[in-house]
Amino acid sequence: MNIDFLRKNKLLFAILIITMMLLSACAGKDGIKTPENTVNSSTSTITDGNGNSVIIPSEVKRIAAAGALNQIILMLGGGDKLVATAQGVQTGFFTKVYPRIKEIPAAYTGGGPGVLNMETLLQTHPEVLFGTAANEAEAETLKSANIATVSLKLVTTEDIKNTIALVGKVLGPKAEEKATAFNSYYDANIKYASDKSKGLNKVKVFVAGGDGLNGTISTTPKEDINTSYIEAAGGVNVCADTYTSGSPTVNIEQVLKWDPDVIIASSRAVYESIIAQDSIWKDLWAVKSKSVYLNPKGVYLWSVRSAEGALQPLWLIKVLHPELCKDLDLKEKVREFYKTYYYYDVTEADLDEILNPK
Repeated sequence: MNIDFLRKNKLLFAILIITMMLLSACAGKDGIKTPENTVNSSTSTITDGNGNSVIIPSEVKRIAAAGALNQIILMLGGGDKLVATAQGVQTGFFTKVYPRIKEIPAAYTGGGPGVLNMETLLQTHPEVLFGTAANEAEAETLKSANIATVSLKLVTTEDIKNTIALVGKVLGPKAEEKATAFNSYYDANIKYASDKSKGLNKVKVFVAGGDGLNGTISTTPKEDINTSYIEAAGGVNVCADTYTSGSPTVNIEQVLKWDPDVIIASSRAVYESIIAQDSIWKDLWAVKSKSVYLNPKGVYLWSVRSAEGALQPLWLIKVLHPELCKDLDLKEKVREFYKTYYYYDVTEADLDEILNPK
């Protein structure tokens, strides 16, 4: 009787032990699988582009990003950490360099930086958002979801470098090293253009955006990253004295008064409208002298606030002062950039797509 009772108790005890082990294993799996259940007790504090102190995990694994910030994250080796992206980077050359971008939920819709879709963002459970909240309600929602919001400035060349350094710091030590190398490269390209054009007469440049057909043309103000690149390459933005900041629009009469030496079109649509035979632009000197150029665009447009702007001063010095840059092989510079920062080997077809975007 006692032997039977002991045997039964041993069996019950064994069953109890096994059950506890299984329950423990299941709990462990759930803790890893579900992002919102994962607790990272180790944190660090950074200062974002607006001077705010932001607490982030010491090892960031899940990132959401607006607009050109996706390109910066990719360049610094953090592409695989993206869990939410922007619709604007899910087409074009970005998808060749990093095909996965098409599969990532687009928390930002529309062109440029995009407009935040909060529902989509929350479903992806990012730890860090590179972007800004549109209002206090959005900021509170992000805070409640334990999403660290890192705002970044991209207005000046110094802003670009500071942003690159900050993104590198968030991504980790290897990214920080790459950010440091990039900033040196960025400075060197701007210095190359500045040294080549030093002491020369300034070339009058007009930057044309929009479609150019309906009587108004968008352009670039004084306080814009592309104006800095134009000045570095020995040019002067003809509308800089008139428009300091914002997103100015001008009419053709104003452009005729400025009569620029060179026109740079920001898109294929405006480029085609300028060079058309019946164009409202046809009496401009730049059009008559065939000095209208389409700005290159790779993973991101070179002339705007992205790290690919490192190539813009090199392209501009070739455009504005070609006689000074016979030793500068722009195609080779593009190949080197993509190999170094995207680990991507560009083909001749790729080069044509980048330098003559559709």
